[in-house]
Amino acid sequence: MSFDFRAILQQVEQAAPAEALPDWLQRSWTDPEGFAAALAPAHAGRGAPFKSRTGQHHDFFHDLIGRHATTERIALRAYDRAVGWRTLSYRQLHEQAARRATAWEQRGVKPGARVCLLYHPGPELWVSLGAALGLGACVSLLPPVGRRFVSRRLAVLDPEHVAAEPHQAPFLGPYAPRLLPTAGPATPALASHSYKPEARVGLLFSPLVNPPSTPVPLRAGDAWLGALVDGALTFALAPGDHLAAPGFHPLQHLPALIFTTLLRGATYLHLELSDLEERPTLLTEYPVRALGVTPALRDLLLRTRTPLRNVGGWFRNPEGPLDWQAWRAWVKGCGLESVPCSNVLVDAAAGGAVLASPRRVGDVHTEVAPAPGRRWALKDLNGSGQPAAGDMGLFTLLPAEGRPPGHVVLSCVRQRYHYGGTLEPRREGRVLPAAEVTEALEGVEPPCSTSLLTVPTGGLGGELRSVLLVFTGSPSEGAQPSLAELRRRFELQLGTEFVPDRFEVFPLYPRLREGRVDDAWCHTQYLTGALYQKAGAPLFQTLTALRARLRQAPGAH
Repeated sequence: MSFDFRAILQQVEQAAPAEALPDWLQRSWTDPEGFAAALAPAHAGRGAPFKSRTGQHHDFFHDLIGRHATTERIALRAYDRAVGWRTLSYRQLHEQAARRATAWEQRGVKPGARVCLLYHPGPELWVSLGAALGLGACVSLLPPVGRRFVSRRLAVLDPEHVAAEPHQAPFLGPYAPRLLPTAGPATPALASHSYKPEARVGLLFSPLVNPPSTPVPLRAGDAWLGALVDGALTFALAPGDHLAAPGFHPLQHLPALIFTTLLRGATYLHLELSDLEERPTLLTEYPVRALGVTPALRDLLLRTRTPLRNVGGWFRNPEGPLDWQAWRAWVKGCGLESVPCSNVLVDAAAGGAVLASPRRVGDVHTEVAPAPGRRWALKDLNGSGQPAAGDMGLFTLLPAEGRPPGHVVLSCVRQRYHYGGTLEPRREGRVLPAAEVTEALEGVEPPCSTSLLTVPTGGLGGELRSVLLVFTGSPSEGAQPSLAELRRRFELQLGTEFVPDRFEVFPLYPRLREGRVDDAWCHTQYLTGALYQKAGAPLFQTLTALRARLRQAPGAH
């Protein structure tokens, strides 16, 4: 089965999809190995060849970093509010990663060792990731956003080694003795490791998995295929091009976007949304070949009327809320009517993009298709695991063993696949860790009981809002909790992402089931308005005060 990649790349570049799914795309689903083997030479082009061989072995350090080290290209361009733009060239990345790998090898890091990288996106993460790949480690990425968030996941991972900046040491707790050095010898000696296709190159936390604190193994073969396909086809990058995705969830998209960019010899442009709030023109200082746009970034750029004349193409996550009017106003307001766009769902735990629509000029749409080179199936929506009877079902990557269950609903209309939502309510595709949110307030003073639920906002975009129900008991028991204090506690324990959108405080006691808050009862009472009625009813105020007296009685539980 042959693939004409000159014609395929030309079709991708023209951003003019055919009326039906291309024949090469459908064939790639049934022969991923042959597709990847044929794509690799076209991907490498006239540059240094890959050392990796599809289905045999994968040398990530050489193919992502080493083969570009003699060029003057930039691997990472990151904005720092204190110093401005910071750059990391491929030459610097190769040298620093090799030094760090040599030091880590002396500390006992071996092929297959579990190494957790506790960094925010930036040069230190890139260098440490390169060092871990050079040694053949199994890498986990964990942003240091909250003590409880980090400690919970470290306990699950139980890494043999941890890499972090010195000021992040308080996050490590009992894993502090496993901290690796950041400095290395002046003369590094590294023989880069080759992973077998079935070997684990990563153990990742995906916000698409339920519960989110469950690590998912990333196979080297999946990571290689994802980077190969996404660089050339999904994002249409060329060596030296910039890819940026401000606001895209790092646990969902990294290290997949890093692998994609480095394998292509391109530049990852890192920007924080907070910096763009202050200076939106940062996006216009360098030409961006592929720009990931979240609803928050869209609204920011539309509000500031920032033209994006240097953007070669943009993509959105189809799992985000689809506000047709806002997206079309943004396309027009930022001058992107003639710029290709696409819907792309990336899951780093699966190796990269799993759904990607054809690039289409100036149009917002719901079309998606399984990514090239992926084996997949539509499963029945009832969760039985059986094939879907019709043209609508649960998108499931194959083989399904060892993977989280699918949650995205696809429907096929006139030989085109469309995104149909998720099997259960999610917020921009991510699972809300209700248990972690409520546990973060355990031990708060004054004590309270909590329950988290998600509710639709009522708009056409399908957006959800998280609401934390706070039960304070009788006012006679003492002071009420401060909402500002609750927010601060969430930020310290879990990070700002987990702060609920809305707090509802009720001077009541929740129903308990087996000693724990009965979430189903709380949610029903809130959604029907019963909690508001009870909070204002004299009878329930009296009953709540009586219950408080009974709780204070000697021997009460």
